[in-house]
Amino acid sequence: MAITRRRFLHYSALVTSSLAVSGLPLYAYDPNAGPEEHDEVRRSYCGLCHPRCGTLLHMKNGKVFEVSGDPDHPVTRGLICERGLLMPEHIHHPDRINYPLKRKGKRGEGKWERISWEQALDEVAEKLAGLRDEYGPETLAFTHGTSRTHHWDCRRFFNLFGSPNVCGVNNICMCPSYATEYATYGGMARGNPRQAQCIVVWGRAAANSSPVQTWPALKDARDKGVKFIVVDPRRIQEVEFADMWLQIRPGTDLAMMLGWIRLIIEEELYDPEFVSNWTVGFDELKEAVKEYTPEKVSEITWVPAEKIKAAARLYAESSPAQIPYGYGLDKQGINSNQCARARAILRAITGNLEIEGGETFSQTPEAAKVRGEFDLVRAEAISSEQRAKQLGVDTYPFFGFPGWERNLENNKKLPQGMVSPPSMYRTCVAHARDVFHAVSTGEPYPVKAMFSVASNPMLSFPDSKMVFEALKALDLYVVMEYYMTPSAALADYVFPSATTVEQPQLWTTGGFCMSCPPGIEPMYERKDTYHFYRGLGVRLGQEEDWPWENLEEVFDYCLEPVGLTFEELSRDYGFRGTPEFKRYEKHGFGTPSGKVELYSSIFEELGNDPLPRYKEPPWSPEGDSRVAGDFPLILITGSRFMPMYHSEQRQIEPAREQMPDPLVLVNPETAEELGLENGQWVKVISPQGETRVKLEKSAVMHPRMVDVQHGWWFPEREEARPELFGVFESNANTLCPMDEKFCSPEIGSWPHSALMCRIEAE
Repeated sequence: MAITRRRFLHYSALVTSSLAVSGLPLYAYDPNAGPEEHDEVRRSYCGLCHPRCGTLLHMKNGKVFEVSGDPDHPVTRGLICERGLLMPEHIHHPDRINYPLKRKGKRGEGKWERISWEQALDEVAEKLAGLRDEYGPETLAFTHGTSRTHHWDCRRFFNLFGSPNVCGVNNICMCPSYATEYATYGGMARGNPRQAQCIVVWGRAAANSSPVQTWPALKDARDKGVKFIVVDPRRIQEVEFADMWLQIRPGTDLAMMLGWIRLIIEEELYDPEFVSNWTVGFDELKEAVKEYTPEKVSEITWVPAEKIKAAARLYAESSPAQIPYGYGLDKQGINSNQCARARAILRAITGNLEIEGGETFSQTPEAAKVRGEFDLVRAEAISSEQRAKQLGVDTYPFFGFPGWERNLENNKKLPQGMVSPPSMYRTCVAHARDVFHAVSTGEPYPVKAMFSVASNPMLSFPDSKMVFEALKALDLYVVMEYYMTPSAALADYVFPSATTVEQPQLWTTGGFCMSCPPGIEPMYERKDTYHFYRGLGVRLGQEEDWPWENLEEVFDYCLEPVGLTFEELSRDYGFRGTPEFKRYEKHGFGTPSGKVELYSSIFEELGNDPLPRYKEPPWSPEGDSRVAGDFPLILITGSRFMPMYHSEQRQIEPAREQMPDPLVLVNPETAEELGLENGQWVKVISPQGETRVKLEKSAVMHPRMVDVQHGWWFPEREEARPELFGVFESNANTLCPMDEKFCSPEIGSWPHSALMCRIEAE
């Protein structure tokens, strides 16, 4: 099914010299173009990545043959990216899993039999009940993906079942910032770039990671004269319109932030009234950052001292200013959580927190009335005894129940709804390393069963072969997916997941509540995750705890306080609220002290450093000299690239035409020194492992750095072991370690960046 673009207008040409790190064009619906022959147009949403962009589904003979952006959508305003245009292929792809499957033969042989949903749920529930009776409910673990499905229903099931062992890539994806900001000032702060005077783009390439929402907002802000500072090791597109670019050494961002804090304090560029009235720990912070002089920070980061000073002054002297969240800081390992702390501190001491044009975490009063995740997960159902069994909680209590409980307790000090309660699925998780270790070794207790929903563990976690060994060792592995993936190929049961456009969603943030209506009924026997968890829950004695028959009834319950049903909300998409600022002046902050905790009492109580301090990554040019000698290039992985999203879209023909092979981006000078040619297959080798990729020369990269694409596997390859769709051949995660010494001590964030490697010809 070919994708046609005749009905679209180019919104922005974003292509740069390297396809792998460039944004692809955005498209807006052109109502004046001659329409293709079709039966009807239905309103829906995308969901092929994290946001929920409004779309129009163009139907013909009962099938979606084309997708366009919905110009009436109040958030995305008719824009759609290249990935969104792939939705028809995704819905109707011949390789979609459409029926429940049960393994035949040995695990990973690629032999399946089709069974009914009823049989599959019956058998899984029976096996799960037996394992629970023998080993306890904690024997069940879970890995989840990135919001292509619902998360609250999983957590509700696990809380009712009694297992604390839900895990995912939370430790490296927004959640470090989310949890840390709750501990620092009681919520996660966000801003509207169009309202700022200065924006610091730090570790985020929005042209690829948020091409429909954030990228246009940044361009609009630039057109209005907003000043831009870009801190990134790569020459990303934002550099082209930036006032300053700090090409930082990967993994040293915390040192840069501490240098900024020192200069802002030393030159009295902070907001003295806010600091005096609404923070604690300023004197301790001032003492802690004394050593981070511009000269020392320059030596660590490779950025000239004069640039460091000029950038810090530009940020501090601009009001309002923003440092939006960036995924790049979360995935660098040992310093990632303290990076989130330092960024929060910068916002606070400069007076950019909870002001118009700055960054705010307060909900609007209207949106606050809508019931959300906290009202659905049944957190009270899991006992303190079971909470204490959470794997990894002894090492990382802040990211387990102890940290979540403290953040929740402080949130309750605020008026209900002022700030959303801290999310369980974002900030109260088992550590994946400990989960996989327990599967393989039975220590500290046996983990015999696991669910993975829209999750491909061998492509999403480091040390892929360790993950593989753990999945093989399970007594019961259940997957709910769109396609047969390398991880799903090892399952005992595979359930077919509905496409986002085949199920409703309720999209809520601090400022709005939006309907995401299903455009089509679920095809074949695809179903949403609520059906899966409710079906298991009823079979396991939880019938009274799942009172709603379907998701529409759930969302009616959520909307009840505002007097709406999901159907009524869907008629005009939803509603926005009216923001309020500086509500802390009446109610304080949701922290133990009621103020912004520059010196974190929660971190201190749970055994973590209450003030941010920089640590040199174990593998770096300044770290282990033996590693640096054998592996001279700094390794980055995990950068977003269109039209793929993590390990998804590899099956879709137009996506593979755009990006047929896995790439490593290398500076042309470096490639020449190594005697390597553009388009040549090479081996990238780290102390952890190696991977096979195609070399792409790119001036985006610093001569001492390389960027390896992540998420690669090959659906066209053999499913059965040992091939498993070529999962180990070009898998960037084979290069990445997960041992404790590489992870942040606060929540165990592992590194997908700030590593070391070398490149060799095949």
